[in-house]
Amino acid sequence: MVSRPKKRAPRLRKKTKGAGKNLGGRPPYLDEADKRESLVRVLTTAAELEELKVAAKYADTSLSSWVRGVALERARVLIAEKEAARDRREQ
Repeated sequence: MVSRPKKRAPRLRKKTKGAGKNLGGRPPYLDEADKRESLVRVLTTAAELEELKVAAKYADTSLSSWVRGVALERARVLIAEKEAARDRREQ
């Protein structure tokens, strides 16, 4: 006698936590022009990474936000200095 395979009960979808709720992502009210879409990778040693993490923690912000803020601040100062020097040379 040949046995037939047993029929399995249909699988029910598991309800995911927070189904139907907003689970995060970009808030719709933020300006599209402020969307960050470029990635900058920086290689560091383990010791340098720890220093950056501690500094970000002391600033009470994420590592990404802290590094971005410090880098942009320094870039803006450098650009302003170089442009001022260029303007003085042109006069």
